[in-house]
Amino acid sequence: ITLHHVLYPVYLFVSAIDLYFSVYIYCIFRMHSLFLFFFFFLMIRRPPRSTLSSSSAASDVYKRQLYHPTPRNAMDNVLPEYAGGKSPTQGCTCTNGNGDLTQGCDLGNRATVDGLSDGQACLWWSQGCSIGCDKCMTEIDKDWTASAAPPQAGKIGFRTRYCNASFNSAGAPSPMMSSTLPKEAWTLNLNAIEGSEQDSYRYNPWRAPGYAPIVDPCGQAGGKLSSQHIGGDSIFTDNKFASMGDLGSNLPATPTDKRPRWVAGANAKVAWGPLYNHGGGYQYRLCPAGEPLTERCFQKMPLEFDRTKQTMVWNTREIPGATSKTPVVPPNQTLRWPVPHPVFVDNGTWPIGSSWARDPIPRINDNNLGLADPESCPGPKGTDGPDCPGPHCGCLQFEPPCPWDEGQLNCTGAGCHGNGMGSCSSDWVVGLIEDEVKIPEDLAAGEYVLSWRWDAEETAQIWANCADVIVTN
Repeated sequence: ITLHHVLYPVYLFVSAIDLYFSVYIYCIFRMHSLFLFFFFFLMIRRPPRSTLSSSSAASDVYKRQLYHPTPRNAMDNVLPEYAGGKSPTQGCTCTNGNGDLTQGCDLGNRATVDGLSDGQACLWWSQGCSIGCDKCMTEIDKDWTASAAPPQAGKIGFRTRYCNASFNSAGAPSPMMSSTLPKEAWTLNLNAIEGSEQDSYRYNPWRAPGYAPIVDPCGQAGGKLSSQHIGGDSIFTDNKFASMGDLGSNLPATPTDKRPRWVAGANAKVAWGPLYNHGGGYQYRLCPAGEPLTERCFQKMPLEFDRTKQTMVWNTREIPGATSKTPVVPPNQTLRWPVPHPVFVDNGTWPIGSSWARDPIPRINDNNLGLADPESCPGPKGTDGPDCPGPHCGCLQFEPPCPWDEGQLNCTGAGCHGNGMGSCSSDWVVGLIEDEVKIPEDLAAGEYVLSWRWDAEETAQIWANCADVIVTN
């Protein structure tokens, strides 16, 4: 037996082992490469974490209407007549010197995550709704012609309750006071003696948050039926999605892939923005998507606010009315200003103990007719005064939340209306009021509809929008 006969089998054995490990290492390398490929592919395809875990948009992406999450009521924003914030009637954002409703404007944080406008979402509300009444007048009388008491008979709800007898919202305590709102949460006519004749807004929704009836918890297109006669901007342009008088609860749901994901037990960001600022306050509520979208369903699940988070978020890169007191706009082009003294209410509210937030943007009055102490603020004639428009115009109802507000700003272009806006006052269309709401920890995972309800104080009106969300655990 030669040495060759001994070593050759050993050589074959070692070669087999070497081939085995070479193939093994090669396969591992290929699998590792494939894993890395899919990992980076998924990371590229995956939306940002903030899109999945908070509200509809991150704070840097962002007429009263709900903006985040994007409401069902904005479904007509895909139509060309609303591109870039344009509107055939009244722009929700491009107005008051912020662009032009015929040309559009930079929507900034008021645009959707797809870059679309707000459509007609600001034109969904209920009218003729008084605390102590069973229904709103627009629901009772299909031919109703709106009127109120002198000296402002043209202002719906002025010293007027729209029912002949005292009724209560379903389940509310009886008898019910005309007003349950603590005075520190009033937004208008602050010098009036509660219940006096000059307490001219005492029957309007915000004076008993949640108690006034509502036509629909997701709003009514145009705030009325076409057969009813109500002044102001009771308007709505009929299109393939909705017509004047349609109910928001009947609108189609948002496609699943466009709904924000909220996490039970965490906070979610929400935001709204004004067009016409009639004072008052607001609440966010949930209803399971599989149930009928009734006011009673939403009343079962009011959401609590994180009371440290109310923030003004500008949607314009340049700050209208900026002074030396205005902070420098950061590199992300979004100025954020925490509301310095936010007011939240859970006393005298419905559902009992539920939380509501006061509108932090003060109203500039049209005029002070019929109000208490009409000489108590600059420009006693409001925006009807001789100094209007301009920095010495108007009557601010309370201290504005930003220290650089010096009164009404000039407005040019199509869409300017009555009382305009200040740097952070009145009909402020250049930003959003952002809040964080607490999603209950024990809330079952599933599909829900969010209702944003705004109870006005100056008028017998309630604005409402609805949006689709998905709650996960």
